[in-house]
Amino acid sequence: MRWAWTLVVFCGLLQPGLCLECLECHGLPYNCTETVRECYAHQPTCISTAYSYEDASGTKELLVKGCSQGLSCNESAYVNMGTRAVYISNTCCSRNQCNSGTYYAKATVSQADCAVCSGDSASCSSPALRVMHCTGVQDLCMSITTLTIFRGAARETVVKGCGTGPLCGRTLEYNTGNTTLYNKVECCHPRNCKPQVPTVSVNNTLNGLQCFACNETGKNECNATRITTVNCTGQMNRCLDIVDFGQGKTLMRGCCSEDVCRGLPASLSVPSYQSLYCCQGNLCNNGNIASYFSGGRSLQVSGASLAGILLLGTAWWWAL
Repeated sequence: MRWAWTLVVFCGLLQPGLCLECLECHGLPYNCTETVRECYAHQPTCISTAYSYEDASGTKELLVKGCSQGLSCNESAYVNMGTRAVYISNTCCSRNQCNSGTYYAKATVSQADCAVCSGDSASCSSPALRVMHCTGVQDLCMSITTLTIFRGAARETVVKGCGTGPLCGRTLEYNTGNTTLYNKVECCHPRNCKPQVPTVSVNNTLNGLQCFACNETGKNECNATRITTVNCTGQMNRCLDIVDFGQGKTLMRGCCSEDVCRGLPASLSVPSYQSLYCCQGNLCNNGNIASYFSGGRSLQVSGASLAGILLLGTAWWWAL
């Protein structure tokens, strides 16, 4: 193990060619222009992630390739809300430029039946909700509550439906200065089960951590001269930095709960081709990515994890 860590630490310092090279692209599966990227030392795999979105207007396909830390590999996921559905799957490999070629989202068949709702706590607690038959790799009935506070105005949304992924009992929280999000999910396995609407709790007790904060909406809010700081509260004991790995541009900084760092993107308002970095320590999310990995105090996830897409893609993106 000692020699393995030595290689990870020094890989990026040695001559070119000793770190893994992966193909990188973002586009249509059959027309994704690839470039070669040398990965960070902590990214031992190449990844291809495919998305397939279906609604009344038809099917849209997306393929994302790049370097990966390997936390989410060879997984498939699917969410169906009746009028909208998304398939997601990925594959990893560990040889130079091994993620070449076309790759599409794949899904198998499920046999679950779940109640469906998109509304608030009251409407989604009704015993007379419509039941839908789940398909794809869906094996869970899910109930997701999201509380978003934007500049002091609170909005709660509840979504019920089919899903999959290691989501049960997870708590997602982040604060970017002007926006705070609290998210909770409950789920169950049996046919026709009825997960309760989860209650989101807000803890405003300061925990002593301070992070740099911004939320890019196209108005240069994350420009270095406009980034602010935020005092973290409750379970938000990590600082995060979300970067567009296509252009290296900061998309979001702030405080977050540890579950966000475990491969769960903060929001699908951030493109699926971001890299999400977490670190511990006051103002550690300073934009110097190399420093996030000093002292073993960080976690990085390249691209949106399947679990995060399923959770927040349902509760946040579709609820807008």
